[in-house]
Amino acid sequence: MKKTLYAALACMGLLTSAAQAQSLRKCATVDNFEAQLAADPTLAGRRAAIESQTQAFLANKGNVAQRTNAVVTIPVVVHVLYNTTAQNISDAQIQSQIDVLNQDYSKTNTDYTKTPSAFAGLVANVGVQFVLAKQTPTGAATTGIERKQTSTTSWGTNDAMKKASTGGLDAWNSSKYLNLWVCNLSGGVLGYAQFPGGAAATDGVVILTTAFGKGGSAVAPFNLGRTATHEVGHWLNLNHIWGDDGTACTGTDNVSDTPNQADENYGTPTYPNPSCSNTSDMFMNYMDYVDDAAMYMFSTGQSSRMNALFASGGARVGLLTSAGGTAPGGGGTPTPVSYCASKGSSVSYEWIDLVQLGSINRSSGANAGYYDGTALGTTVAAGSAQTIYYSAGYSSTAYTEYWKVYIDYNQNGVFTDAGELVASRSSSASTTLSSAFTVPSTAKNGTTRMRVVMSDNSATTSCGSYSYGETEDYAITISGGLRTAESAKAAVADYKLFPNPTSDVLNLVLPAEHKAADVQVEVFDARGASMKQVRYDGSGLLEVQQLPAGVYTLRLTDGGTVVHQRFVKQ
Repeated sequence: MKKTLYAALACMGLLTSAAQAQSLRKCATVDNFEAQLAADPTLAGRRAAIESQTQAFLANKGNVAQRTNAVVTIPVVVHVLYNTTAQNISDAQIQSQIDVLNQDYSKTNTDYTKTPSAFAGLVANVGVQFVLAKQTPTGAATTGIERKQTSTTSWGTNDAMKKASTGGLDAWNSSKYLNLWVCNLSGGVLGYAQFPGGAAATDGVVILTTAFGKGGSAVAPFNLGRTATHEVGHWLNLNHIWGDDGTACTGTDNVSDTPNQADENYGTPTYPNPSCSNTSDMFMNYMDYVDDAAMYMFSTGQSSRMNALFASGGARVGLLTSAGGTAPGGGGTPTPVSYCASKGSSVSYEWIDLVQLGSINRSSGANAGYYDGTALGTTVAAGSAQTIYYSAGYSSTAYTEYWKVYIDYNQNGVFTDAGELVASRSSSASTTLSSAFTVPSTAKNGTTRMRVVMSDNSATTSCGSYSYGETEDYAITISGGLRTAESAKAAVADYKLFPNPTSDVLNLVLPAEHKAADVQVEVFDARGASMKQVRYDGSGLLEVQQLPAGVYTLRLTDGGTVVHQRFVKQ
């Protein structure tokens, strides 16, 4: 049944507004996207680049086969916003939603067998799985669920629920996590998603409390978890199956194996249900508007389109190296690096009001001298040319500000290594400044930190307190650099350090083909400061008896290999 019939029934008074809200699916993804386009003139270009990469991926059938045969596991964080006790959904209801996503994206949902024979050969296993996050962006253990009681009784589609500053909960690093917000949406909206390419701070999916998962607060006919399946499809770059063109039959969902159809379908249609001169709409597709029980498939073309995001240059490729789904300290997860503090004492007159690099695009007011933006991030390739944009906000007079931008390319917890100061300039204007830099080809793979410092004092460095200004930290993920996570793990295993803990000396055992005299060793404390008093005699003995008791990090450089190991000084 088409939307036009429902509209006619409503006009005749045969459907009440309450019944419509109860029985009709309403997704606000396109509305939200159009609002973002109007607010951000650069978004259209990013979307065009993503589409170009997608089409190039689809044109190479070998790429499609290779990517589709792999399984991508995506860490998920669920942000629960509730006004009433009933809206504070249980952990079990949240897990039920994760289970539905895993079934629907792997073709293990039992109802896919209902697909009509005309489409049965197109039902796809997307090869994407989901797991509640086990560690936060800073490396702390987590259940993957955070909750907040709010005085807001209902939320619109302007992304207010995604920001602590507007009463919601901030996104975690969207290059490493799928953010799901669950809240009471207004206007009959069941959910909405952000397409790839949008701002990192709002990237994710929002679902109505009564349309999330199974059991608990979920209400029929949207009580089987398929609203999240639909919205995550948008997050993975799928369009509505009818192409959002009204009833013109001229739109497209950019997928070749889904029939052209006139409009969305509602309720529980029966096959065949033709439009636009097709034999039947693929109304049982997750990207249509039918009830939960009536949708049960993605097509092969949709699967390939989603998998393009995880190929080289794909907009969500950072998820492949996310450690968010692994418990801290287990499964090869690297130990988080500690960084020194940096903070302005006063933001009464000036502060950072913009930082933009890749998918990091944050405009803000004063943040008390320091802002931790490590839940936000972007991915850059080793050897690539990049441009960072930044600007200052002033209470009245525009003072001269000194800007310094650092990236910890070798992930050793300090910003003082050669090449890690990527921008340095001054300005007394509030206009947006830019600095170009090239990521070193020797940068270490994985997630590290970018620090932006704006101070009225030219002597201000990457650490410590200063008088006027602000510091902001962000996450940067390096791809295509030195060592994959697997080779890094192997490298650590090849170098032995004992005894650990120790009170006086450490014995360093190298792989048989390496010479101790070729090794350079440096030790850092928990703040990231170099312990210059530590002596390494070149034979494999490291004298640490002069160090205070504590936890330290040893950085070992052996030719092209850099290894970090922790040890305890008693």
